[in-house]
Amino acid sequence: MDTYQYDYIVIGSGIAGLSFAIKVAEHGRVCVLTKSDITDSNTKWAQGGIAAAVGEADSWELHEQDTLIAGAGLCDPEAVRFLVQNAPRAIEWLVNLGADFDSNGRVLDLGLEGGHSRNRIVHTADRTGAEVERAVVASVRTNPNITVIERAFVTHLLIRDGECTGVVANIEDVGEAAFSCRAVMLATGGSGKIYQHTTNPAVATADGIALATEAGATIAQMEFMQFHPTTLYHPQMRSFLITEAVRGAGATLRNHLGRRFMYDYDERLELAPRDIVARAIDSEIKKHETWCVYLDLTHLDPARIHHEFPTIYERLLSIGIEMDKEWIPVVPAQHYSCGGVVTDLDGRTSLPGLYASGEVACTGVHGANRLASNSLLEAMVFSDAAARAVRDEPFRKLGEGEAPPCIHETEAIRLRRALQKMMTQHVGIVRNFEGLRAAEKMIAETLHRYHQLPTAPFARYPVESRNVMLAAQHVVRGALLRDRNIGLHFNEDLLAAEFQSSEAAEPKPEYPAPK
Repeated sequence: MDTYQYDYIVIGSGIAGLSFAIKVAEHGRVCVLTKSDITDSNTKWAQGGIAAAVGEADSWELHEQDTLIAGAGLCDPEAVRFLVQNAPRAIEWLVNLGADFDSNGRVLDLGLEGGHSRNRIVHTADRTGAEVERAVVASVRTNPNITVIERAFVTHLLIRDGECTGVVANIEDVGEAAFSCRAVMLATGGSGKIYQHTTNPAVATADGIALATEAGATIAQMEFMQFHPTTLYHPQMRSFLITEAVRGAGATLRNHLGRRFMYDYDERLELAPRDIVARAIDSEIKKHETWCVYLDLTHLDPARIHHEFPTIYERLLSIGIEMDKEWIPVVPAQHYSCGGVVTDLDGRTSLPGLYASGEVACTGVHGANRLASNSLLEAMVFSDAAARAVRDEPFRKLGEGEAPPCIHETEAIRLRRALQKMMTQHVGIVRNFEGLRAAEKMIAETLHRYHQLPTAPFARYPVESRNVMLAAQHVVRGALLRDRNIGLHFNEDLLAAEFQSSEAAEPKPEYPAPK
């Protein structure tokens, strides 16, 4: 096996990994390993924008307050404050890098999304992620200190004396190669492929969660899986996301009867936090035994719709939906994992030498529910902090590790689909103990089955499938241990217990004793 030496290894090519790479390239040689194309990441698909208190009527204190409220009491206040105070600097960095955000002259055009008390969403129409990615990738490609290896699948971390010393990757048309370094940045993105329906791209197979699990790093709060309330219900474009900014612009939600139902669920209506809106939609679908609800923009100015949401407009038009003239059928779909590999404010994990940033990390910012448009921001802010911290890391000698087994793809397809069906049915927006226990048992059996099947030469899909199984275990175990409904975790059995407890606590009316 060939061995290569760099100062820093980055796993993943989204905003978390590439912004880190750009910053540390000032102090050493960097290698970015990405299992697909450099542009294939969750970052590319972010429609809404980046939250930052840069408006005249805004402040980091208000951004902090909104983030804490959305997180339902489980945020780390120190991490939240660190995030919001560094938000304007992150936006400035992107602008200096060449990102072109919507503006009125020199003043940024700030959008509004659910859970925010002010217009603070920095955006580029409805394709912010694509613009951010364009600017960051362009910077990476022209940096002589950064090497990007595409189609390089990291199979395992290398460990020596309880420290992460490097990685092993299987590179397409090359084979296995080892990489030693001073520090590894885990920036592998999300875990959407745990479920049947997700807004995430095909690469979101929880690879970082699996790598950290096998290496013994601490992982937490995976039960807080965010479902985006509004993804398109259509067989040709399943799980196409309709950004929250559409509701921020004034779109309303209606059921099959045409009724604006959010009045029944929250005083903030369509701009309530995502967990509330997603559960409301789920409730309406079940109540009326229908397959979707609808987003209504027909009362808005068509010119505004075409200007602010050109990508969505064109995509919907391609399947015969004119969003300025007819309602858009929508359903919730898995969107974002709030938990992950636990880090401190500098991106350090519990395993020395291993850092994490972006959706794979659990920084404490999101708590029980992520506030809209805090994700790209979190990735940049904590990658920047990590880039400063890793300068003090010593160079480590190459450690040891073992690649996971690989099975035949046909078997992996069968196992993954069965797992996704189980997770969608029992570990989705609404859960109960019976379903969670059934999922726990099924995942254990599926993992056991994976390891009992005949091995095959390396292929990406089977190993990704195993990674999905390992991450699913964290989600289910966290959900079983969570003893109250909070944020994105909603167990109907706990709701019944809470109701009975509140009834018992109420004072009973006193009546005269019978004679």
